Amino acid sequence: MIRCAPPDNAWSGILLSRKNKNSNCTQTKQRAIKDKKNRKERENTVPMKKNNKSEKLGESATVSVQHNPTGHNGNLLPAERHLRIAELLREKFTIRVSELSELLGVSEMTIRRDLENLERQGLLERTHGGAVYRQERMTQERTFETRLKELPDIKNQMGRKAASLIEPHDTIFLHHGTTALAILRHLDPELPVRIYTNNVGAIEESKGKNVELILLGGEYRPDSHSLQGPLTMEMLQNLHPRKTFLVPDGISFRDGITTPSLTEAALERAMIQQTRGQVVVMATHTTFGRVADVAVSSIEQIDMIIVDHKLPEEYLRDLKSLGIRVLVAD
Repeated sequence: MIRCAPPDNAWSGILLSRKNKNSNCTQTKQRAIKDKKNRKERENTVPMKKNNKSEKLGESATVSVQHNPTGHNGNLLPAERHLRIAELLREKFTIRVSELSELLGVSEMTIRRDLENLERQGLLERTHGGAVYRQERMTQERTFETRLKELPDIKNQMGRKAASLIEPHDTIFLHHGTTALAILRHLDPELPVRIYTNNVGAIEESKGKNVELILLGGEYRPDSHSLQGPLTMEMLQNLHPRKTFLVPDGISFRDGITTPSLTEAALERAMIQQTRGQVVVMATHTTFGRVADVAVSSIEQIDMIIVDHKLPEEYLRDLKSLGIRVLVAD
């Protein structure tokens, strides 16, 4: 409560009216109320300024995150970073060290260590400057019927490219499988050529062609629609063709050409060893990064490889760096 003291000249109250006394008291009260109001405003203004500053900082932080998306990833733990790298490889199939460094906000040296770790776990395969996704291990051969449905357009393109490499009077080893049959489909009908094969499907595809077709003996295997076994190997080891067209189950820079079958591995190995000219591999992009249990040969034993247009550029560069001639079917 505000009390109004009498003015200094109160003792001369005869000269002051009651009206003046009331006026002085009112003015004093108004000043007190105004001072109290100002204090409250000042008290309220301080936290408001802090809040404004906080809001501005929040806006600044948001902008920073938008312009520097790697900032958060740079704080990932190694295990989290490894999971992210594996996810990216599954999505993109192949990726460069520099790209991973930028995406994850860590140095290229750190990324290389991560890739080494993941390669030891069998999750990827390192290449020059990057890595490729390593597919699940292949434990059994796909059937002939299954292969017929896989990438028919791409296989036809690859068959056309391979057929263009065949010269008059060539002698050829032709592997089994649907991709190999595409070669016969696109072969010039007038081109004289001798073909040794265990591919039973070649009988139908060579009709109407100027082909001397010689089937290698052996046991018929319905799943692969091919001939295999000791008789096949015996005949194969007495032949020396100029070209071999091989269609592997899996290709890896580290593990080379692989297959799930011991019998098939021995056959493919003999085809490579007996060739007195070019060993040509035909491989769709789905073959790369796939590894099976049985090794056939190192990738360096290939002279030429025919791939489809979906194989990433990084893989093409790495193949060429090994001295392998690469043809892209389109």
